[in-house]
Amino acid sequence: MSKIAFTSIVTMHQAAWGDEAGSTVTFKLPMTGTGEIRNPFHSFTKRRKGHSGTRFQMSVSTCQDEPQAVYLDEAMLAGWNDSQQNGHTVKFWLCNDVMGHPFEGYSRTQEFALVLTELDDDNEPIDQKMREKVEQQHDTGRQKMSNVAAMFCRTPEFWLWISETKYLDGIADMNVTNEELAKQWIYQVLGVTSRAELDQDQQLATQFQRKVIEPYQQWFNENYEVPF
Repeated sequence: MSKIAFTSIVTMHQAAWGDEAGSTVTFKLPMTGTGEIRNPFHSFTKRRKGHSGTRFQMSVSTCQDEPQAVYLDEAMLAGWNDSQQNGHTVKFWLCNDVMGHPFEGYSRTQEFALVLTELDDDNEPIDQKMREKVEQQHDTGRQKMSNVAAMFCRTPEFWLWISETKYLDGIADMNVTNEELAKQWIYQVLGVTSRAELDQDQQLATQFQRKVIEPYQQWFNENYEVPF
C-alpha cells in the first residue's frame, strides 16, 4: 500500500476536451470534516509554463454494486484548487488516444473510486513512505542554514575567499584568518547578529544562498578543480 499516492471516493466536477489541451477531468475531493484546508495534492507538482506535472497511473471505476471501469491509464496532474464554495478539487490531463472523452455522459454528481500511483521517470511506481522521508530530510536541510554557515566559518578556503572578495558594496575589506573573523564578516553581509537567524527567516536564508554560498562555490571550483 505504500506505493498508493492517493485513493478515495471522488465526485465528478468537470470533463473537458480540446484539440490543443486534450482530455481533462476535474474531481471534487471529499472534505475530512476536521477543518483541513490544505489540498491533499499540495505536495505534488502541477503542470505549468511548459514543465510537466506529477504523473500517475490512474484507476477510476464507478461506485455501484457492480463497479464498472471508466479509466485505467496514465494521467498528469494539471492543478488543484481550494475553494470555500467548491472545497478541494483536482484536475488531470488524461492519456486518451480513443475517440470521445472517457468521462463523457457522467453527471457532476457521479461518484467514482479513484486510485493513483505516482510514477517516476522510468514509469516505475514511487514508494510514498520513502518519498516522505526524502522530503523531510530536504526540508530539514533547508532549515539548517546556520550549520552551513558554521562549517564555512571553520574552513581556511572560505577565509581566503573572503579576503580576496571585493564584490560586496558597503562591506569593509577584511583579511580573514580565523573562524571568528569569518563569522563577523557573515554578520556584516547579511545584517544579522547570529547565524541562528538564518534558520528563522527564509528571506535571510535566500540572501545567504545568493550572496555567499553560490559565489563561494563558483570560486572554489575554479581554483581547486574538485567538486564542492
